[in-house]
Order: sequence, then C-alpha cells, then structure tokens
Amino acid sequence: MNSEAQKHLEYASGYLDLEMFEDALREADAALALDRHDPRAIAMKSAILWHENRLSEAEPLIAELAERNPHDAGLWINLAYIRRRTRSLEAAVETLQRAFEADPKDALAHFNMACYRAVQHRTEEALALLQNALALDPKLRDLAKTEPDFQTLCGLEAFQKLINGQT
Repeated sequence: MNSEAQKHLEYASGYLDLEMFEDALREADAALALDRHDPRAIAMKSAILWHENRLSEAEPLIAELAERNPHDAGLWINLAYIRRRTRSLEAAVETLQRAFEADPKDALAHFNMACYRAVQHRTEEALALLQNALALDPKLRDLAKTEPDFQTLCGLEAFQKLINGQT
C-alpha cells in the first residue's frame, strides 16, 4: 500500500472512531481509488458501512474479503450474519458452512449455527452445536443465556443444563 492510501486509511479510522461516518467513508473511498483491491481499504469501508447499518452495501465487500481469505472463519461468520439480515436464514446457513470449513473448532461458528438451527426448530442440532460452542469457549455461556434465537429452547432441561454448566 502506498503512503497516500495509508494516510487515507488512518484518517478513515480516526473518523470512524469519532463516529463521523460520512468523512470516514470519503477517506476509505479515497484509499480504494488508489488501490481497489487493497484488503485493508476494503475492510475499512465494510466496517464503516457495518457501523452505519448499511449491511446490503457492506455485504459484497465482506464477501470479497472472505473469498480472498477462505481460511478466515471470522469473515465467513460476519458474512453469514449479514446475509441473515439482508437475504435469508438459508443464505446465512449456507455461508456459515464456510466458517466450519475454515476452522471446524471455531466456537462462534458453532454458536451461530446453533442460533440458526434453533430458529429453524431443529432442536437436537441446535443443542449439539451449542454444546460444542460452550466446550470450545465457556465464556459464550453468558451470551447464550440472553440470546433471543434460543427462546424456543429456554424451556428445555437440556438447554438449561448447558447454559448452567451442568453437562
């Protein structure tokens, strides 16, 4: 990355920190004008759009980053999150499968898929995925207790045991 593009990204980051989204976006676009394929500039623009809840605009940028970095489970998780909100639950599930391919032991991939399966009323799968997620990262237990997607599971003894660490 050239120094001019780096300067624009530093400005964009500063503006983003200050929640000056229009200025941040202008600077990210200036960096992209210098190098359309720079992953840092793409990531910056997608972060700005995400903060502004402009998920439809962020989606192709994050998709590009994920395709260019197929072993980064976090990018696939973020893309699945966006696709759930901009496309469909099925699109999110399909996308999240790529996170499992990238890292089968990613706790957030298991957690998010548990959410999706719970919403789909696939209870046994949801519980198994949640159990995996909690085994990989017990700190997710607190998140599971308040996750709206698990509303259909709350009355189940197996769910209560999981979130209370009894399994």
